[in-house]
Amino acid sequence: MFNKKPRRNFRQRKGKSSDEDEQKSGEDDGSKTQATASSIKPVKLPQNRGISCSSKREAKSPKSDSSGAEDAVEYGTSGPFVGTRPPNSKEDKDGRKKKGNVLSFSNEKEGTRLTCFCYVNSQSTDVFQTSLTDSKVVVIPDARRIQAARRQRQAARAQKDYISLGRDGESSPRTPDQDLEERTDEDYDDDDEPDDHERRIEFAPRSKTIRERIAEKMGGSGASESDDQESEDNNLWEEQQIGKGVKRHPGESGSSRRKQRVNIPECLPLISLSVVKKRITGKLCDLREVHRAHEADLRRMEVDMDSSRTSLENLESGSSDRQLQFYRDTNTYIQNLVECLREKVVEINSVEVDMHTLLSDQAEVLLSRRREAIRQKSSCLQQLSCECLCFESGEPGEEDYGSLTADSEPSPEEEAELQRAREEILSRSQDVFCDVQEDFWEVKKVLSRFNEWRVAFSESYHSAYISLCLPKLLNPLIRHQLLGWNPLQAAGEDFEALPWFSAVETFCHGLGYQEADHTDRKTLPAIIEKTLLPKIQGFVELVWDPLSSRQSLCLSELCHRLQDDYSLFEGEQSKPVKAFVEAVSGRLRSSVDDDIFIPLYPKKFLDDKSSPQRRFRDQQFWTAVKLLGNIGQWDGLISEHVLKELMLDKLLNRYLMMTLLNETHSHDSVHTCKKVAVCFPKSWFKDLSSCPSQLKSFSDHLLQTAHSVCKQQPDHPNTRAVVSDVLTVLGSIQAWDKVETISDKYHYQDLVDTLKLS
Repeated sequence: MFNKKPRRNFRQRKGKSSDEDEQKSGEDDGSKTQATASSIKPVKLPQNRGISCSSKREAKSPKSDSSGAEDAVEYGTSGPFVGTRPPNSKEDKDGRKKKGNVLSFSNEKEGTRLTCFCYVNSQSTDVFQTSLTDSKVVVIPDARRIQAARRQRQAARAQKDYISLGRDGESSPRTPDQDLEERTDEDYDDDDEPDDHERRIEFAPRSKTIRERIAEKMGGSGASESDDQESEDNNLWEEQQIGKGVKRHPGESGSSRRKQRVNIPECLPLISLSVVKKRITGKLCDLREVHRAHEADLRRMEVDMDSSRTSLENLESGSSDRQLQFYRDTNTYIQNLVECLREKVVEINSVEVDMHTLLSDQAEVLLSRRREAIRQKSSCLQQLSCECLCFESGEPGEEDYGSLTADSEPSPEEEAELQRAREEILSRSQDVFCDVQEDFWEVKKVLSRFNEWRVAFSESYHSAYISLCLPKLLNPLIRHQLLGWNPLQAAGEDFEALPWFSAVETFCHGLGYQEADHTDRKTLPAIIEKTLLPKIQGFVELVWDPLSSRQSLCLSELCHRLQDDYSLFEGEQSKPVKAFVEAVSGRLRSSVDDDIFIPLYPKKFLDDKSSPQRRFRDQQFWTAVKLLGNIGQWDGLISEHVLKELMLDKLLNRYLMMTLLNETHSHDSVHTCKKVAVCFPKSWFKDLSSCPSQLKSFSDHLLQTAHSVCKQQPDHPNTRAVVSDVLTVLGSIQAWDKVETISDKYHYQDLVDTLKLS
């Protein structure tokens, strides 16, 4: 059950000794033994007391008799005792004991023996008043005296006034010296001690720990102590544990050590009046903010209470019946309106398609006629140039040179036929709502019904998002009124003069309502964007001729007005606006690619202004310049990147510069460059310090023209005027480096100063 190894007794008797000798020595030396036993007292020893083990050479002692020479004096913590030298100990040739370590242990086959050659150090000499020089032999006392000394030592231990930390009543952690001492007292000296199997096993409860003992003592005073008392007990226990492991100085108390462990600052930060005032001010600001939040909550609650009270009064007054009846009537009206529009929108679409077809057919006829005429004339002139024949034609007048070509217009007969067909279509459109009451097709009366709803029950009106539904609901009715409107004609009727526009404008901004009071202020811009702009887009794709200055001017001015009044083209564009811009850009690009043609002829034909080749080349050149100006009118509506691509990369550098570089007359070249430069939008050159890269060829040509004029005709009366025109054109495109070059080389600084001032 208890697997405990038996202890071994290492003390050995001398081989030649007998019981009688031991008894005799015990009687003869009784006085000495008594003196030795009386000297065994608990003496306060230094820290390094006890057995001293070292590897130094042992000191020689004078020879004594056989019994005393072979013995060595041993001292332990409990008192001196003698151990015999083993008979097999080695000696040198002189008979002296071999030098070795102080303490040695050796194991033999016959049994385990312990041989200790222990010598008393200098400190032990003070305790027991003896030294290595003394040859006195200390005799081991008998068992009775040893037991008496052990009882005396245990009685001295029991008188301690402190509580032991160990479980077995030990006052301090055990050291190897104490273990050796106890082994010496019990194992070596007590031969009569029973073996392990003869020992009585005590099943006593284990000794309580120091924490348990303190808790038991503190709990005895009262079981109802507070948490503060428990905390003090823990601190006391921790103090005792720390004090046992830390060396205490004389006169040091527990309170002083406790103060050392608590880091109490010597001086606290000073708190001035300004700091206190600042803290109080901050706290006051926080409280005021909370107070304002509470006041805002209170106002909201009051508004909610008023609204609830009003609703309650309305319900109590019986207005629910009137409101229910109104909702029923409104629901019936809207259902009838939607059903009517669903039926009539088919007829409106049919009439609208007929009108667009009529206008697009006429535009296609004019475009095909112009392209065919250019093709035939170019083929004829090319044949004449190859055969070197003269083309019979009238002499050009001065008024024909440098003027833009006229727009393609239908003949009087074609115009009359167009008007007759247009009137017929408009007559058909009047019959679309002939069988419908005015409340369902007049925009003003339709909006009056919704206005009645808005006035009577504003909350439910806005909750139904009527302002978002009106543009789609009114779309067929507005398109019906726009059937005769043509955005490409300046003499036509303006869309703002139509009945639908005044009705919508009055509904959004009139009748005493302010724009900030309701969301219907966005209804008119939404109708312009979703109804009017797609109408204009149809004319752009089917009817508009970009080469026509009249149509381009009317269309661009209308779009600029929409931009100024409704901001349709700025910021993030909606889907209808993006579609319209793409339609305009595509139409301009197709016109540049398909309608611009500048022929090339031999120089002898181009130098002759009266030749048909020169006249045809000039006609095509000025057609390209006219298209350049028409495209420039879309500045601010179409992105600058698209405009520069069409005007500079394609028209100017691909077609116009070829003609300008082949011009032999300097005066004519400068006049032509002025016409071209007028077409460039002025917004391109704002906040620029140099000429754009796409205009480098154009500015270089002007510089070469100025050099040619100043070198060939320096004293000609028109030279200064020509140079002034060149400097003006260069300044308008921000080519100031070339302006400085001309003024420095030919001394026209006065012209430059005048140009900068203007």
